[in-house]
Amino acid sequence: MAKDVQKSYFNVTDGVPEEAWYWLALGSIGLSAFFKLKGSDHWALFVGQWPPTFLLLGLYHRILKPSK
Repeated sequence: MAKDVQKSYFNVTDGVPEEAWYWLALGSIGLSAFFKLKGSDHWALFVGQWPPTFLLLGLYHRILKPSK
């Protein structure tokens, strides 16, 4: 089961460039700041929790990437 999930993850993310995860994290930080300045505190907090997820996905892919 776990191997199937990992294989599915790599099938989906192999086409994503490695730096895309970092740009997504930076973009969500910027979007969170935008919402905060706009006064939408709930959206700012919601979007502000995305960067760690993107960074962990990138790190997971880098560490466990099957060697080719």
